[in-house]
Amino acid sequence: MSTQQQLDDSLIARYTSQPTRLPAELRRQIEHAWHGAPVQLYALADLDQGLRLSEAWLALGPRHIAVAKRESDGWDVRSFERSRIEAVREAPGLSANTLTILGTPGEPALALLRYTHRQRRAFENIRFVLEPPYLARHLIDRVVRPAQAGTLSLARAGTIAWLAVAAMAAVYLIRQSAAHVRLRLMSILGEWVARDLRAELYEHIQHLSLAFFSRKRTGSLITRVSADTDRLWDFLAFGVVDVSLSLVMLAGLGAVLLTLDWRLGLVMTLPVPLFCWLIYRHSEDITRLFIRAWRKWSRVTDVLSDTIPGIRVVKAFNQERREIGRFGERNQDVTAEFNRIHRSWTTFWPLLMLGVHTMTVAVWVFAVPRLLGNGAQLPVGTFVSFLLYTTMFVGPIEVIGQMARTINRATTSAHRVFEVLDTEPEIRDVAEPVRLEPVHGRITFEHVTFGYDGVRQVLRGVSFDVVPGELIGLVGPSGGGKTTIVNLIARFYDVTGGTIRVDGVDLRRLETGHYRRQIGMVLQDPYLFHGTVLENIRYGLPEAPLSQVVVAAQAANAHDFITRLQHGYDTVVGERGHTLSGGERQRVSIARAILHDPRILILDEATSSLDTETEREIQQALERLVAGRTVFAIAHRLSTLRKASRLFVIEEGRLVEHGTHAELLAVVNGKYRRLYEMQVQLA
Repeated sequence: MSTQQQLDDSLIARYTSQPTRLPAELRRQIEHAWHGAPVQLYALADLDQGLRLSEAWLALGPRHIAVAKRESDGWDVRSFERSRIEAVREAPGLSANTLTILGTPGEPALALLRYTHRQRRAFENIRFVLEPPYLARHLIDRVVRPAQAGTLSLARAGTIAWLAVAAMAAVYLIRQSAAHVRLRLMSILGEWVARDLRAELYEHIQHLSLAFFSRKRTGSLITRVSADTDRLWDFLAFGVVDVSLSLVMLAGLGAVLLTLDWRLGLVMTLPVPLFCWLIYRHSEDITRLFIRAWRKWSRVTDVLSDTIPGIRVVKAFNQERREIGRFGERNQDVTAEFNRIHRSWTTFWPLLMLGVHTMTVAVWVFAVPRLLGNGAQLPVGTFVSFLLYTTMFVGPIEVIGQMARTINRATTSAHRVFEVLDTEPEIRDVAEPVRLEPVHGRITFEHVTFGYDGVRQVLRGVSFDVVPGELIGLVGPSGGGKTTIVNLIARFYDVTGGTIRVDGVDLRRLETGHYRRQIGMVLQDPYLFHGTVLENIRYGLPEAPLSQVVVAAQAANAHDFITRLQHGYDTVVGERGHTLSGGERQRVSIARAILHDPRILILDEATSSLDTETEREIQQALERLVAGRTVFAIAHRLSTLRKASRLFVIEEGRLVEHGTHAELLAVVNGKYRRLYEMQVQLA
């Protein structure tokens, strides 16, 4: 383990192991100094003036306040009466907060304590207790005593006293109400923005072509829709307000400092642009690290999206340990990237704070000679006020600096989200698309060429003409281009060269959404959504009545097994239909296509998982379904295509033979005949 990692672990251990109760020996020491008066309230100030972890306690009694700091040989305790308190000021920051207890004007502060957010609630409780006595003292000195002395009438004194109490209550109510409204509004606004962004991102993903999904992993897309939009919400809900308020406070306090003493004010304000520039430059470096970290985080989700759906394969091959190791490697990579971010930040932040607090030291350097009578006169009261505002001035700088990391996270997430949003769909409608009413289903390929990567051609000059009502069987060796042909017919991709026409119109000129509603597909690997059998069958027609669903299921030979399920058509099939067998999933998929009543039907190994009897029944159903429709059927089992209108033999991206089953068998040394004879021999 490196020295830096040991230091990080030590800091984390110290932070998480801070005491939660006032030490017993310290309580006894304080109460002894108060002549037996009890400690009623206490809070831990866990930061020193250099923002290093330390241990100091603020204790509150009936009449006294004590500030105790741990020394090497015990506790250094300072105690003073609560009646000396003139004001209590809190300077909140994103990670460090400051509580200043002021006494007589012109004198140094009675106490100045710094603490992390972890201790903020305890200090808020103490501040709540201390502020009313401060107001009460003014009421006593300026209202009660004059009334007792006869210099102020009792009626007027009572009115003033009650108005003061009402004003105090109103201030607390308004302050808390304003904080509540601000947090609520910004949270809701951030959630609305994140909701709309998620919806827009998901909608955009739905319109992207299949080529995009072949380049992107599922885990990466899931992370962008979920985690990245959540990080943007976090920044919009809280970061924007904190940064905006800090900038306003910085400008206002800077003006106050310049008004109190322009020379010392320049000492405090001139370095601020430099600090902002340093924060900006460091943010650029951190953003690059975050981009790398989120990419590696996406690889973790990729492992999950691979192994969880394929858990049956993992268990079947006894590869649990291997997958655990693969996940562990990706998880360790993510941890290493985030540790780089933490090391960079924990190096930059203390140096930045050192520079910020150097301004305070510089104020003393320039102020001391003037306080001693050398140079321009500087009243002590003015200097004390200046120091108080200096403490408040540092807070917004800390907030801006700390928020830089949140901004970096949001910037990285925005980059990843808009990387997808800026991706243009490769399949787009022309300015004035054609809508065929109705689609008859004539498909014409004219010298079509295509390559998935734009370089290696999968189809080479394929030409054919299919009339409505034909059942076209696509056969040939694996990888020859059969699936590519049906993908082009569905316009999942656009051709690289040549033209595809539907009813005589260039496919690229058709309105894509309307055209695809005329297409039904049954894929080799049927995909069922997590839902009921009924919902899956009528996926393409959500409003279809049950009677039509039953007819489609009967045509696909699925009705009988569906009625035997526990809840019939209302049975939940599970993710990807894992509760059904392969043949059952395929028959549900066929029923879905039949219900869709398409003009063009694509069957990609649609009967590959069916037994012989079921296959025969499906073939009969398809013969009835093909009337008036164009059907493209891919099958490696050539016996299933004997009754096809024509067979297209596709090899190495070319249409090498076409004709009926009988015609192709009659071709001596033909490709189809050789394939058929091989299957007969194997059978």
